[in-house]
Amino acid sequence: MTIRHHVKGYDDFVKFFENLKTEEPVFVLYTGAKLENGQSWCPDCVEAEPFIEAGLKTLPEKSHFVEVQVGDRAFWKDPNCVFRKDNKTQLKVLPTLALWGTQKRLQGSECQSEVLLDMLFTEKDD
Repeated sequence: MTIRHHVKGYDDFVKFFENLKTEEPVFVLYTGAKLENGQSWCPDCVEAEPFIEAGLKTLPEKSHFVEVQVGDRAFWKDPNCVFRKDNKTQLKVLPTLALWGTQKRLQGSECQSEVLLDMLFTEKDD
């Protein structure tokens, strides 16, 4: 079963990954913060969510799925947003789904492709 984690903001993101000790794959979804209705302020994130949720069923046993809420719209839109500047994240668009520690990632509408999600979630790392 996939182990799910939820992280809010950059400081918690940094702490989480400093403390995460695993040999299992770690998939990270960067998304806009959730509003009171439970949905992200980011419309592209809302559209991608059902595709990503369906794709999670193909994840390898004991893999980790980390949902990182990058913040509100104003924080994300700032060109100096730390998630954009951090060498480990280098985010350009939301949503972004990445295999932690690799260059493998899906961005924006790519997160709505069942084929691309399957490739990201099931391909073995060389």
